[in-house]
Amino acid sequence: MTMFFSSRRVLAPFMAIVAALTASNALAASTLKSPYVTKGELEIEYFVSRTNDDYQRHKTGIGYGVNDFWFVEVEGDFRKSEGSHIGFNYLELENKFQLTERGEYWLDVGANIGYEWTPRTNVADTVKAALIFSKDIGKTSHIINFVGEQNIGSGPRDALEGDILWSSRYRYRPSFEPGFEISSEFGELKNTGNFNDQEHAIGPAAYGKIPFGLTNYADGLKYRVGYLVGVSDAAADGDAFIQLEYELHF
Repeated sequence: MTMFFSSRRVLAPFMAIVAALTASNALAASTLKSPYVTKGELEIEYFVSRTNDDYQRHKTGIGYGVNDFWFVEVEGDFRKSEGSHIGFNYLELENKFQLTERGEYWLDVGANIGYEWTPRTNVADTVKAALIFSKDIGKTSHIINFVGEQNIGSGPRDALEGDILWSSRYRYRPSFEPGFEISSEFGELKNTGNFNDQEHAIGPAAYGKIPFGLTNYADGLKYRVGYLVGVSDAAADGDAFIQLEYELHF
């Protein structure tokens, strides 16, 4: 995913082949959001994460830049455990808002609000909210997502949970930007436990954009690919992920 966004561009987070990793049912990898919105941008995305015990997560989505600060997206989430088939998990409606102009302040800021609906009566729906920050320093770009999740409605409910996803990369060229990511899933914030009770992982990642120019030069395929290694007991020993985004501009 070539994170050389123009002044209003969605970094995206949804690509090719997934490598296998190690054993654990815990997943650290998730989609990464940027704070940028581009009016008239149609985005089709796909995300997949997999561990070597065949625990998989697949997300597909389609979104549109309604105006200069509001991007709306619908996503479907599918899961697979060892020995089972891929099944539908939830449908999510997301709204992303660009809160500052690129370079207007020391940090570029955005927010994302989502609602996850599940058809299973024994599982509660979820409201998600995220603050998104981005900063360019020289030839490097940095993005951090602070995410909170709260169950609502029927079914067993967990207390408020919190996650952090950090991405840093070097803008070597638009088609290839090497970097790394850090993922931290703290679980219920009122009872996070110690470090090893939480899911912490770190690993290499690469990003890029391949322009296709079907309607204009800004059209193209963004990718994000990486491998996270668990550094706490609760985290997966390894987690490979791919995030693809195809963007069309009208």
